[in-house]
Amino acid sequence: MKAFFQGWVVAILVMAAAIAGNIQAVMSQNVKTGNSLLAQTQIKADELELAVALPELAEVFFKKGESNSGRVIGIDAQGQALSIQRNGKTAKIPLSQIARVVFKKEALAYRSNRSPIIRGGGERPTGKLVTWSGIPINNFTVKNSTQGQAVVKLKPPVVSTAQLRGIQSVARNRQYVVDEIQFNSQQRTVTILAKPY
Repeated sequence: MKAFFQGWVVAILVMAAAIAGNIQAVMSQNVKTGNSLLAQTQIKADELELAVALPELAEVFFKKGESNSGRVIGIDAQGQALSIQRNGKTAKIPLSQIARVVFKKEALAYRSNRSPIIRGGGERPTGKLVTWSGIPINNFTVKNSTQGQAVVKLKPPVVSTAQLRGIQSVARNRQYVVDEIQFNSQQRTVTILAKPY
């Protein structure tokens, strides 16, 4: 009987070692997802660099009531200016003159893998509109203006750690598309309204 129990103990130890080895192998592999967003989304415990899409056409509304339209191609945090392009011409607009930037619903946006998002037509958002307020302007950058790809760095106090986990979860298989941007040039911050597609 003693030999029988010793045999069972040895078998259990061998199985435990094999299971631990499999867990180690699985954890050390690169996990692939169907969406390249996570490859471009860098995550720390309390910080998230999130890839967001900027639709091709935006309407810039000025504080004095006028407007201008074009593709957002850059945000200069130091010079406090937004650059837009239309018909091959570039305009640099001081942030202090901008009331808001609204991206047209019918304008195309692109996922990080370059597949189009048709917002005004057949494709509907897969989540609610989210608002991120108080983001330092230098934490929002246009990475590829031709494809409308930008990155926003989110961290407390703009969003809580729990909200970061939720945003990360959504970004695994969806693309956040920016609907509107508002600038506060005095505080050097930006508010972003976006929906996941």
